[in-house]
Amino acid sequence: MVAPSKLLPTPVFYGKRPWPGGPSIRQNWLLPDNIIYYIAKNPSSSKVYQKHVQICKFFFEKNPIITVAALGTCEKCTKYLISQNGHDRCIKIDLNMLSTKIWITRNLFVYKHIENFAENILSKIIRFEVLTLAIVNNDIIFDDLKFLVSSAKKVKLQENSVKYKNGTIVMFDKILECLPTNCELFCFYFRTDVPMVNASTMKKILKLQNLQNLKIFRMFLCPDTLSIEDLSAFIKKFENAKIFLRFASNISEEYKEQLDSLIDEIIESDVPKRVIEYDGQDEEKLQIMISRCSYVHEDDEDEVEEIDDGLDVENEPVADDKFESDETESNAGSTSVQ
Repeated sequence: MVAPSKLLPTPVFYGKRPWPGGPSIRQNWLLPDNIIYYIAKNPSSSKVYQKHVQICKFFFEKNPIITVAALGTCEKCTKYLISQNGHDRCIKIDLNMLSTKIWITRNLFVYKHIENFAENILSKIIRFEVLTLAIVNNDIIFDDLKFLVSSAKKVKLQENSVKYKNGTIVMFDKILECLPTNCELFCFYFRTDVPMVNASTMKKILKLQNLQNLKIFRMFLCPDTLSIEDLSAFIKKFENAKIFLRFASNISEEYKEQLDSLIDEIIESDVPKRVIEYDGQDEEKLQIMISRCSYVHEDDEDEVEEIDDGLDVENEPVADDKFESDETESNAGSTSVQ
């Protein structure tokens, strides 16, 4: 929890920015004015932009941008939290009151039922370099999702409804297809009331060419419409990734028997870093799979923890929600593979 003393006042800018010492003084540039203007309007990186505005206020006046490491929702409206370092010293802002553009350089966290969040955020974004994206329990238009994940190395999508503009539900394979090739961690929670997979879903996923850099792949509340045969092929194809599959509580007994066969195959082949979990399974076999996981290493823990670190401010709903740990979504067995 961030101490109240760390909370900063909301920055609101209206009209021309006042500067100490009077208005801007015309600069005598060594380069032509049109080139300087182009540089001001097209900074090559957030670091370069920060250096420019520190050197001369001309650059901020011509292209006012707030660079933030992290942006997170805090209320069911346009109120958001921004952080310069991604974790603490949070500032609460109302995007509708902000006249500058925003440049996100690291993390974007969107929590539960934020109406029109994509429209609100994208209308203010001038640059987008999000490395960690997490969206929990929201309605998302697929075109917006494709933009939001475009640079992310770590993605967590929890119980969202993803649809095309015409209202049609987007299938799970299409969501995976829009991930960038640099994505290393993908965590997905299905919604039991939104059918996103069918008999051909896993076959389509196996043909995707953009998942070669996955290090951690986790799915929760998996339905029994996923083909066991294709799941087996997926596990074999991504031999270097850590794969954790937690199935929904309402899967059929017939499907549980098929899962048991896949679990036996995993155990007998001594394949590490694979855990399959469902209610009522053989606990001894579950523990065998868990014992073969190397999630205890520090580098693995860092990968998992970063995506669970939301912006945290006292008395804000987001502070209590953050990303609920996977322990609460599965039983005691799954807690060992975090």
